[in-house]
Amino acid sequence: MKKFYRCLIVVFCLINSGFASSISFTNTVSITDENIRNDVLIYARSIAQSHFSGATVSSPKAIAMDGNWTVTVTPYLHGMAIGTGTGKSHTLRQAVENAVHDLISAPVHTHPSEKDLRDSRFMISFSRSESQSYALIEYKSKAEELINDVVVIRHLDSDLIYSKIMDAKEYLLRAMDKNTHGFHKLYTATSGTFDKRVITTYSSSSLYSLLKLNDLERDERIVKQIPFIADFILSMQLHEGRNKGAFHYSLSLETGEKDNRFVVGSVSKTIFTLLELYGQTEDKRYLDSAVLAADWLLTMRNPDGTVINQVKIQNGEPVFDRRYSNLYTGEVLSAFSRMYAATSDKRYYNAAEILADNFLKKAENDAYFLTDDYRLPTDAVPTSWAVMSLLDFYKISGNKIYQKVSLKCLDEIMKRQNNNPNDLQGYGRVGRQKTSGNGWINEVISEVYLSCRQENGKECIKYTEPMLKIMRWLIQNTYSKANTYFLKEPEKAVGGLIRDYTGEEVRTDAVCHGVNGYINLLKSGIR
Repeated sequence: MKKFYRCLIVVFCLINSGFASSISFTNTVSITDENIRNDVLIYARSIAQSHFSGATVSSPKAIAMDGNWTVTVTPYLHGMAIGTGTGKSHTLRQAVENAVHDLISAPVHTHPSEKDLRDSRFMISFSRSESQSYALIEYKSKAEELINDVVVIRHLDSDLIYSKIMDAKEYLLRAMDKNTHGFHKLYTATSGTFDKRVITTYSSSSLYSLLKLNDLERDERIVKQIPFIADFILSMQLHEGRNKGAFHYSLSLETGEKDNRFVVGSVSKTIFTLLELYGQTEDKRYLDSAVLAADWLLTMRNPDGTVINQVKIQNGEPVFDRRYSNLYTGEVLSAFSRMYAATSDKRYYNAAEILADNFLKKAENDAYFLTDDYRLPTDAVPTSWAVMSLLDFYKISGNKIYQKVSLKCLDEIMKRQNNNPNDLQGYGRVGRQKTSGNGWINEVISEVYLSCRQENGKECIKYTEPMLKIMRWLIQNTYSKANTYFLKEPEKAVGGLIRDYTGEEVRTDAVCHGVNGYINLLKSGIR
């Protein structure tokens, strides 16, 4: 299986889709030039070594360039900067040399030892005159292009995508609490810790992704954990009372208490996983649980059929959240649609039809970029759930109008994608969404693409480039062995999608959505 998928050579040179423009200082030096970066690194390393050995150092001609250069060299060891040196000169070569000498021998600060320097990784930034600063990070003796604290990704191929799939699998297995087999929501990379709760929806989403991962390539570790994770999910379901069928939102690992919050989105996404489990195992417990959950969803509706988002039990009384949410509406619509596909129970179809028809009206009123009471009007996630859920309803109804509106909404989302190839940091990102939002949007596009391919659609190709651009951005913003030089426990973060530009955190659902999209891409056979 591994060999089959890796032979589906997915080569997407970003140069071919507008990424040809290099970020350069002038026509003579460019950070995108691997040879220039490596020459700077090798020269810095050689100067550092010569300080201890006295060896003569030859100067690479490629970096003997004029200009008002400023260079900073910072070695990292075990996640910490062990020193820094800054040098200035009218040539790049001399500025590098001055920076290393400042690092090693300047009298104003402590100097790293020869061993520490040898074991460290150099991070080097350099600029000329008032131009933007550029940086590289040493990884396996090579100089990788760096922006902020991530390594720039300029090209995608199947090997890279496959490696990120495997990293994501390892991350998800680490995100599971070993005692309860539930999954955490948040990992903080700087402290190396998970939050103190395990959450039903993140557990369900993680299991859904692990099932996809195991389908891609069987892993006995996943096979072993499936029933334990499933049992945790089932243990969170109520079997009596007014909220019979609902799932507690979370479990405290400190007190062992389940909260009294029941969210329709969490229940809906858990239904997705239960149906997948039932399809793979034919264990009726999972279908029975899904039916119980879907029947609770039927009770969480207003008189007009719209969705009540959640209920909390406070002082023994239910407190309902009746604000309108496209996300929760979409999740419930998808759950009803998938339940009908699994059971042929018309109650689910009828409930889904009301929600789908409401989406048609709202999409037209909102010019196909939907807003609600929950999120900012620029947020693309609410519209992405309209796309996904209308596609799910189209699959059970066969009515093309739902597919048509779904695709119109997707087109509006894609208008918000960053298509500026000179913006290394944001190229491919949709709006201001974080990795969880962009990961989900990418998963939705991949589902649309797969559906289009199954119907032999003529316009399937239009979805490949936006999908690959988002993947590039997601992979660039994923912790890897190359970009975790500043973390004390880098191995624990690898495979996690970095939440945003301001914090070193990983949301579990970002990893799930990211890997689901990657797997869908490989299965689609894009070449």
